[in-house]
Amino acid sequence: MSEEQKGRALEAALADAAAIRATIERKANHNQALVGVHLTAVAAVAGFVLSEKADIRMFLLLPVLSAALGLSVVSQYRDIRIAGQYIEQVLRPTIARYTSEPGLFGWEAFYWQRKHDGHVAQALAMGMIFPGVSVLALAVTFPGIQGAGDKLAWAVGAVMLLILIGAWSNRLREMVRARWAQFRAPARRRTNEPARRTTDEPARSDGGASRTPTVI
Repeated sequence: MSEEQKGRALEAALADAAAIRATIERKANHNQALVGVHLTAVAAVAGFVLSEKADIRMFLLLPVLSAALGLSVVSQYRDIRIAGQYIEQVLRPTIARYTSEPGLFGWEAFYWQRKHDGHVAQALAMGMIFPGVSVLALAVTFPGIQGAGDKLAWAVGAVMLLILIGAWSNRLREMVRARWAQFRAPARRRTNEPARRTTDEPARSDGGASRTPTVI
């Protein structure tokens, strides 16, 4: 490949990375907006009920609203994770090959290594905001259930809660698997180190630390 072709390929990779980072930012802002909408709606419903301007069964609106917004948040998080993985695992090695600078585009790895359990804490916080609100709403309204319509509305809210819990549980399991893989990576490297050295492969300057973590 000529230098001109390498330059064009590098420009294409940089443009791709810029577009992906813009997508990540847009989705993160969208998630913040969804959380804001949800908290505003919860406060409004609670305000009406507590001020006795509405029946307590109005809380049955919250499980449906929480599920709709919560599932959208989970979907956005998944898209952000995939985008980060693409930058770290595909674009970063490509750009490093064209520039001979392996340290470029290392933000995803840097962020993952230093945030530690912050990803799990974030997921738990979102879980309390979305499924937690649904659980509380169903518990509060259960004693006031009367007719068939109330029972149907409560049942629909319970089903939506189960769907939402399933979605958040999948996200937490992904994080646990990623954490476990990160925890076991040093042990695997120590086990494979003698085999790698016997092939006369030069030792890496970073001590063999992985540069392609799973970003969540």
